[in-house]
Amino acid sequence: MCIICIDLAKGALTGRDARRHLGEMRGKLGEEHAAEVQAKITEAEKAAAAQKP
Repeated sequence: MCIICIDLAKGALTGRDARRHLGEMRGKLGEEHAAEVQAKITEAEKAAAAQKP
């Protein structure tokens, strides 16, 4: 598990920040894990949007 995944799970990153970090780390993560992280970011953004009044 990468630091982006860990911070998303903790709620320590916003979707925007996670996307920025992913852009910086994509080459080191590999395409398969980058796709997994992208999916986690999308889920986190949907959850955050659902919580807004």
